[in-house]
Amino acid sequence: MEALTSRQKKALETREKLLKTSLDLFNKHGYEHVSVEQITKACNVSKGTFYTHFPSKYDVILEKFKELDNFYSTVEKNIDATLPASEKILLVFQEQMNYLTKIVGKDLLRTVYTAAMTNQVEQDHYLINPQRKIFQIMNTYIAEGIQQGEFRQDLSATTIQTLIQRCMRANVYDWLIHSEDFDLTSEMSQFTAIVLKGLKNDKLKSSTSSIL
Repeated sequence: MEALTSRQKKALETREKLLKTSLDLFNKHGYEHVSVEQITKACNVSKGTFYTHFPSKYDVILEKFKELDNFYSTVEKNIDATLPASEKILLVFQEQMNYLTKIVGKDLLRTVYTAAMTNQVEQDHYLINPQRKIFQIMNTYIAEGIQQGEFRQDLSATTIQTLIQRCMRANVYDWLIHSEDFDLTSEMSQFTAIVLKGLKNDKLKSSTSSIL
């Protein structure tokens, strides 16, 4: 790998400064109350410099939050391939909630959700973008569960995916509006387990009940 030139290093430093300053301002004043002009003034750069690095202030949010995708890839590699699909989904969610709680934090999550609600181009919302790694992983597990007869056959993979996505967003939203005694990982596990039980094949649920 070739060493970066001084110009490239300077560009990276500027990008990082814009990223950090933007997030600090979003956390302090609220995403919708911060303009690109405020960000550039705080960084002592031009608006042109900002748009060289980020097409919009929403893209600042995406840049930071996309770090999650690398995390999801790591989680996926560490999950036992022999587990039932529903258990794999639960494990991914548990790891995701731990990461959001301990690494991302409430401040950034609030900013992300606010940005998603105020952004006008729906297909660009990071939270619902089907190309996100988390949704690709879920699609794989759902298809696996349907193929192996674990999940109901009367529901499409798309419907199951939608329900599972809502589990994630609903619990994160609840965490954001509750006090610190709300255990996101525990609440997510319980909520998602109940939903997954309802998505399971009736025959599988009956056999499970008879064993219990």
